[in-house]
Amino acid sequence: MSDYTSFSVGGMADVMACPMDEDDLRKLLHFAECKGFPIYVLGAGTNLLVKDGGIRGIVLNLSEGFRDIVFRGEDSLEVGAGVSLSKVVTIYKEKGFSGLEFAVGIPGSVGGAVAMNAGAYGGEMKDVVEGVEIMGRGGKVRFIQGSNVGFSYRGSKLPDGAVILRVRLAFKRCNVEEVEKKMIKYKAMRKKTQAMNMPNAGSIFKNPGGESAGILIEEAGLKGMRCGGAKISEVHANYIVNLGDANAGDILALIARARDKVYQLKGIVLEPEIKVIGED
Repeated sequence: MSDYTSFSVGGMADVMACPMDEDDLRKLLHFAECKGFPIYVLGAGTNLLVKDGGIRGIVLNLSEGFRDIVFRGEDSLEVGAGVSLSKVVTIYKEKGFSGLEFAVGIPGSVGGAVAMNAGAYGGEMKDVVEGVEIMGRGGKVRFIQGSNVGFSYRGSKLPDGAVILRVRLAFKRCNVEEVEKKMIKYKAMRKKTQAMNMPNAGSIFKNPGGESAGILIEEAGLKGMRCGGAKISEVHANYIVNLGDANAGDILALIARARDKVYQLKGIVLEPEIKVIGED
């Protein structure tokens, strides 16, 4: 899985399946259910830490087949779950669409961004999602309105076992130069304040109740702390970077150290933003 995560770490998965269409996916889900095999839906692996023992079951990768982009009416865009968020941001910029400026520089797939309600600079995916098409148990496909997706801070609440197929995004037409100006501003801010030159998974912890997780970790004196091949970034303390030879155990040790130290000093429990899966 190190080849499929932005951390560049992670053990072997038993199987990775790349369905090309809904019929492929329906057959795969039926097969897994009959055999009792667990399924993990992989986005772009940018908000994910896979443990060194790897993943038992089937990793479902939609990036090969679910890449359609279709305009719906005058103010919405329907995008396959496997499309990269950066590609959609580029479409918004080139067309002069407003609403997704906050997402410039956020890696990952559209499906993954919706599942975790990705956001930055005061914007979140929930602000632009009109609805989500999912495949549920039994291979049934249905459309869920954005208001019923159950968006929360860096999360959503879709039905158990549901796989996101497509996302319908709203947009407002705006001056191309104004949209580009906002994106340039946000991109510069991201480059200045975030660790972008080494493998990482973005923010490790959610910001707790108006506090900055990065500042809390920095105030705990952990900026630059190393464990094996992993290090708490000196650019932004809420990032952990892979120096080149890290394993998942190194990263997990730093996560535990940051949580413990911040709780000891501040009485605040940091909640992980990244997803940790797999076996030790």
